[in-house]
Amino acid sequence: MTLTKEQIYAFYEGFFNQQKLALVEEYIANNYRQHNPGVPQGRKGFLEAFKAKFQSQEFFHLVIDTILIDGEYAAVFLCSVDEQGRVKSNVVDLYRMSDTQFIEHWDYFDRRERK
Repeated sequence: MTLTKEQIYAFYEGFFNQQKLALVEEYIANNYRQHNPGVPQGRKGFLEAFKAKFQSQEFFHLVIDTILIDGEYAAVFLCSVDEQGRVKSNVVDLYRMSDTQFIEHWDYFDRRERK
């Protein structure tokens, strides 16, 4: 059994947009493997990186477009938006899941120039 689309959406909305940090315990495996060099390894590294992001003065909000699941893999297509809802970057998060947690992550960013 892996995470459902509804659970993934709830994690993104709760953790990233509402900054409910406690959700990391439920959704991120302790030995979480991160392939983004800007985020440290493990649950603790993930939490530390996003605590710092949330405490910065930069506006941070994600809008999910599509979630796809195939076996133990999930792809989340989303965008990061500014205060006016304009797209700052398009993102694809790719996960490997085990039971009901994310255990591995890759991502792709397509940043847009702001005019």
